[in-house]
Amino acid sequence: MLCPKCHRPLDEGVESYICCAGATLRWHCRSCAKVSEGFAFPFGGCPVCGGELEPFDPGPLGDAAGMNAVRKAFEIELGGQAFYHRAVASASDPALRELFARFAAMEREHMDTLADRYHVDLAPVFDAPAVERAFFFAGVDHYVGDAEDLFRVAIDMEERAASFFEATAASAASESAAQRLYRELAAEEREHAALLRTEQARWREGKSGLLGAGDEPSPVATGAAETMNAAQLLLADHDDACVALVCGTEEISRGELREAVAHAGAKWRVRGVRRGDRVAIKLPDGIDWVIAYLGVIWAGGVVVGVNPRVPANEWLAILDAAGFLFILAEAADDTPAPWRRQVVSLDDWRRELAHAEPSHAEPMRPEDPVLWVHSSGTSGHPKAVMHPQRIMREIERVGRERLGLTAGDRIYASSKLFFAYPLANCIFTGLKVGATIILDPQWPTAQGVVATIMARRANVLFSVPSLYRNLLKEGLAGQLAQCGVRLYVSAGEALPATLRDEWKRQLGRTIVNGFGASETLVLVLVDSDDGHGLRVSPGIDVAALNERASASQPAAAVPEGPGRIVIRGSTVALGYWNRPDVQAEHFRDGAFVPSDLFERVEAGGWRFAGRDDSLVKVYGRWVDLVELEQHIAVTCPGIAEAAAVAVPDADGVDAVALFFVAQPGAPVLDSATLREHADRLPHYQRPRWLHPVEALPRTPTGKLVRRRLRDLHATLAVEAATHDA
Repeated sequence: MLCPKCHRPLDEGVESYICCAGATLRWHCRSCAKVSEGFAFPFGGCPVCGGELEPFDPGPLGDAAGMNAVRKAFEIELGGQAFYHRAVASASDPALRELFARFAAMEREHMDTLADRYHVDLAPVFDAPAVERAFFFAGVDHYVGDAEDLFRVAIDMEERAASFFEATAASAASESAAQRLYRELAAEEREHAALLRTEQARWREGKSGLLGAGDEPSPVATGAAETMNAAQLLLADHDDACVALVCGTEEISRGELREAVAHAGAKWRVRGVRRGDRVAIKLPDGIDWVIAYLGVIWAGGVVVGVNPRVPANEWLAILDAAGFLFILAEAADDTPAPWRRQVVSLDDWRRELAHAEPSHAEPMRPEDPVLWVHSSGTSGHPKAVMHPQRIMREIERVGRERLGLTAGDRIYASSKLFFAYPLANCIFTGLKVGATIILDPQWPTAQGVVATIMARRANVLFSVPSLYRNLLKEGLAGQLAQCGVRLYVSAGEALPATLRDEWKRQLGRTIVNGFGASETLVLVLVDSDDGHGLRVSPGIDVAALNERASASQPAAAVPEGPGRIVIRGSTVALGYWNRPDVQAEHFRDGAFVPSDLFERVEAGGWRFAGRDDSLVKVYGRWVDLVELEQHIAVTCPGIAEAAAVAVPDADGVDAVALFFVAQPGAPVLDSATLREHADRLPHYQRPRWLHPVEALPRTPTGKLVRRRLRDLHATLAVEAATHDA
């Protein structure tokens, strides 16, 4: 038998739950139902009541009652977090704002604990009713204006939630799984209330809080042994007279940009931004975007680029989770209260900046957070990836040494700057090597990309496979060669070989294919079409992950088949904001472990071999197939179950095919009816093909066999093509 923690052989007769001293084990109290974590708990009993403990591993929830219990717990925690973050936006006292923020982080941690414990992801969407639920559980009938009120509300919320779960447990079937779960949730809420009472006592005594203590960076003395400022590092060196940014007919030199960023940093400080404060830049791409973004970094803040077209539910999720001090946007119309108070309009910002005096860059530690980028989550549940100041030290190395970028290049990225791909490879790398960066506020289209490249004389293009495909389909690719573009780079999704071959045939140049992630910023693997496959980028270390060892113990040089990899380098992120559930899975020993699968090729490089979970990329955005299946099955009447797979279209670009089974006795459900529901989804989640089937292929144990669905889709697609002919 192997140890479930370290995967080493266990001595005969040793129980499977006794693993190794570093294990994190869960224990359930037979008396009060509290679930605790820790290796040595059974030797001392329950830390709450002293009762007898038993090993606890509930596994996935298997019934509706259990799922309803966890859903209600999520709802309560969401209400609490939404209440606290809105309080952060409304409070004027800095100490009180910090306290609210700690409580909000506590609620996020509680949700992640539940999600991890029961293997569920309810993809919570934050909305206004969440705050109303928080008020209901706390019995609040007036504005909370001081610390004592805050503690009263927080403690009452936890107590009322505990009472709710206790009452529900009493009404559940005796000794049922649901009753046990409700008792456990009640014990959790009682413990949370006790924690808050401890915080209240420390507050009254003038002591620092325990919740979230140490999360905020302490001030760094000027001249400290190792300090830096990422914005200052980006803008150092090179000729100040050279053009740094071009947007339409407007351009700005390196010297002017550095001066503007120093003014912007001063203005953010005047507004109240201090070290570690988060500021959102929610603008179309342009020179204003870059100046304001780098200005936040100059001032020592943490900057977050936000899609100016972000869907309302996703924007609410970001707002509730982030707690922005300010939001720079063209207008405040699409930002709900109370965060609307944090919005700085672009017009006001421009007027203020014109009268600001420059300031010195704030000295920071290399590991201090500098920026967030949001991974492309679905259903309003994006992950915020936190990056430290140190990323700028070698951010340009891949571009300079592998792609050959120089100060003489004019770089253009078709994707928008709130994505990690253009932010790192166009803005950061371009500024670091001294190149000119072409910006475009318009959303990318094939015609728009060609027009921008022709007008601004760009000679390097960073784009995605779907746009390269559209350039070919619309007969526009040839114009790029005439414009003098020397380098085409693709990332964001897999580049089909047929697309690359056709590009070479028409233009005489290949497309350089790269693999990167929000968590790595740079392209850590690059295929230059030289027969070596995806080669590891300069300054990056990539090794196969041995699933039976830690990330610091890579597997053999050439694994037998596809597997996960471990990525190390100076641009690897710190982790995810308030997401310990996925943090532990993907960040190990200072390295990043993506879900993507790779295998070695004979030439010494790597080949992308898909993913080991249900996440796929469609049009450059992550789509969770399981979540998509569940959403459609729930929202579309008449569906018994659904399953989705990512399959290539005629051009080799992945899209979603959905298979569905109608409910017995339900009204007739056809593809046209289902299409009406599917078309309400974001474009990258919409199934391109809808296939009715009598049953989904499953193993004898009930697991879905997705590969059979892919084979079935191929057969159905051939039949459809034959029928149409």
